[in-house]
Amino acid sequence: MLSCAKQERDGVKLFYQIHCLVDSLSAENTEKLKQTIAPFSAFSSIEFCDISKNDDAYPFKLVSKLFLRLNSFAQKRFSKMILCRLLLASIFPQYEKIIMFDVDTLFVGDISESFFIPMGGEYFGMVKEDLSLFNLNSLDAFLKNRTIDCIKFFELDEENVLPTEELITLYRNHFNVGFMVANLKLWRDDNLEEKLCEFLVARNHSLVCPEQDTINIVCVNKILPISDSYNFSHRLFYRKKINEKSDVCMVHFFSGEKPWKDSYFYLPYATKWRETLFKTSFALDFFENYKNQFENYKNQVENLSNNKRGFFEFLNTRLNKKLLIQYFLFKIFKKLESFCLR
Repeated sequence: MLSCAKQERDGVKLFYQIHCLVDSLSAENTEKLKQTIAPFSAFSSIEFCDISKNDDAYPFKLVSKLFLRLNSFAQKRFSKMILCRLLLASIFPQYEKIIMFDVDTLFVGDISESFFIPMGGEYFGMVKEDLSLFNLNSLDAFLKNRTIDCIKFFELDEENVLPTEELITLYRNHFNVGFMVANLKLWRDDNLEEKLCEFLVARNHSLVCPEQDTINIVCVNKILPISDSYNFSHRLFYRKKINEKSDVCMVHFFSGEKPWKDSYFYLPYATKWRETLFKTSFALDFFENYKNQFENYKNQVENLSNNKRGFFEFLNTRLNKKLLIQYFLFKIFKKLESFCLR
């Protein structure tokens, strides 16, 4: 994000205060994240808020309570972290406006302009989701899909599915929460958090995407549609017939389609994601994760699938002397660490 971020707007210097909401993040990974953004310290800073260490304090205590109210399917599929989105005004009382985004994302352009979009009377600025990407091409298809999901996965009776009028609202007002500009001042003025939590408690059993469904239904007509360049689905890549140098700010690898999985090495922007990763403090961890695969397949190149072949071709271009020395030292450190912990 920072490598693409503008440092000045209309002659005024910009500063990016990054807050990472985490759940039991190790000290090692915290330090690596700090090291990663260190080169950008002139115009940015990073802070960590571990909700597991604040579980007895408001609003994180409420986050835990709300999570326990969700149906079992949602609890297995999601982390309680997602419910922090409903309490942003309390988590960040020092701000009137913030940008929040998911972790399964890649920044390929500047997002600073999104912060300056006039919000007016809207609680959020978000990208409206194209439901046809999920083969939901009509209201009828959407209603049937939600009913089937609730009966099959949530084991609900049909009458316990969300009321039809709320499902219709959700279909017409389906915004993706993977990137949002949040107008926290208006949240506080309108006591929005209480309304969101009340709805979640009332409908918890029938929510497929708990916080996203809640926001889209409760905040109907109070969400400002913004350009899909701020939350660009990798599935839109071929439909829009664009190239990877087009005017896209953030790519969102939603669902199970992640560029770090060997089944998806050929996703649009996956190579860019790996190139970016190799510039961070996590490069050696990534190399370690796939080293065994490389050793297993290096003598069977002709039998490699296109996905694995593509990955190893990519990896081969980065096996320079510097990286190998770093990796050798990394392995020594891991061995010493393991020995000292015995």
